[in-house]
Amino acid sequence: ILSKDQAQDIDIIRELPFDSDRKMMSVVIKDGDQYQVLTKGAPDVILAKTDAILDHDQLVTLPAGQTAVEAQVNRFAEQALRTLAVTLRDIDEDLALHGSTAELEQHLTLLGIAGIIDPPRPEVRQSVTTLHQAGIQVVMITGDHAVTARAIALKLGIVTDPSARVVEGKQLEAMTDEDLFRLAPSIRVYARVSPEHKQRIVRALQQHGETVAMTGDGINDAPALRAADIGIAMGINGTEVTKDAADLILLDDKFTTIERSVRAGRTIFGNIKNFMRHELTTNVAEVLALLFGVLLMTQPVGQVAATTPTLTALMVLWVNMISDALPSFALGYDVPEADLMNQPPRNVKQSILHGMLGRIFLRGIVMGGLVYVAFIWAASQGMSGAEAQTLAFLTLVFGQLWHVFDARSTRTLFARNPFENYQLLLAVAFAAVASLLVTIMPFFNEVMGTAPLSSTLYAAVVFIPALPTLILSGIKELWLRWHRPPVAPEHD
Repeated sequence: ILSKDQAQDIDIIRELPFDSDRKMMSVVIKDGDQYQVLTKGAPDVILAKTDAILDHDQLVTLPAGQTAVEAQVNRFAEQALRTLAVTLRDIDEDLALHGSTAELEQHLTLLGIAGIIDPPRPEVRQSVTTLHQAGIQVVMITGDHAVTARAIALKLGIVTDPSARVVEGKQLEAMTDEDLFRLAPSIRVYARVSPEHKQRIVRALQQHGETVAMTGDGINDAPALRAADIGIAMGINGTEVTKDAADLILLDDKFTTIERSVRAGRTIFGNIKNFMRHELTTNVAEVLALLFGVLLMTQPVGQVAATTPTLTALMVLWVNMISDALPSFALGYDVPEADLMNQPPRNVKQSILHGMLGRIFLRGIVMGGLVYVAFIWAASQGMSGAEAQTLAFLTLVFGQLWHVFDARSTRTLFARNPFENYQLLLAVAFAAVASLLVTIMPFFNEVMGTAPLSSTLYAAVVFIPALPTLILSGIKELWLRWHRPPVAPEHD
């Protein structure tokens, strides 16, 4: 450690900044009358430019002392320490002032190896585990020593095998694109790589049909971020060039934010699917309720003429705007399903409706059929056309309101807590009360063609439309539980 007086005698003449190709940086100093170049960088790269090693004030020429240095580097690396070699070289004034980087960074004397601890945050391991459960593989691409990279990857859970293969940049350079294509799916750790290597890795994974997200912060990372399906730049340490090339910017530079973003994205996509599932089901029900009336009612029933539609135009409009739309919009506020991050990634080439159409048509046909049955039953009981339409209208409204809770899950109604989404509960309560009121208030009786019903019928239209949803969802729940894979017993 230099004293204050000694430090004042040292002048920094030049600085050769770090870059990812050289993997080192240097400063040229003047210490009194002596010019020197101080270099620090990756030990394996530094050793290639070193002539001697300072060992307890004794100079040891290479390769005699190289084995001891490499052994120390490996000991540090196995402890997940990042290693840094520090060297010194005496030079003359002309070389100090005019020498190129290549001329200055050679014939070095190794002073020592530093082991730097940069412990990963504890929450990162949990994020990696969560991403693995979600079917997302995490690949580490670093400039660190291969042994250090493997040790860190083991600590984070990126790899679980202590002997997991690590591919280094020099190996990548020796590989053809075909070699890398065959190898890429099985490699989780790359070490001593340059930004150019990242782009090759991205392309190799994409050729396997993978959707690739790549993180980076330096200017040279921009091409890889642009090539990736999702480029992620660091918001704090990232350069402006990298941010411009990226699709996403991490404002806090935390890996855990990526995991939370995946969760948020899946939640949004799931809520969109739930919205579409509910909307399409209820629209199928509305269309079929009207279509059944046109096709099946060929003669008068009681007081109801054969030309009387199952629902009036304003009833259909009310259903679309109030009892259908409001609860559907509230699905956008839903919390994610418990197993959201245990589901595999979706196939981006599949339609958003994949796997939904059978459920949509089955539920829609049953709901629409029940509305028509309610209309015909009311007519056969001698009710007026307005009363029959009102009964059909409320049967459709409450059928939709019960179904919206089933639409919240890709599984069944019984897989979700109905009280998790209070916005949905408020929307359903408002739609239910408002729909009942328009059948009671005289103004709406005139405008919409509704008619008051008996208390028994009001109770019936509230609870009977729940039966199709409860029965179909119950059957599916039993079927899923029956076919659930057996859980392996735990052993002490």
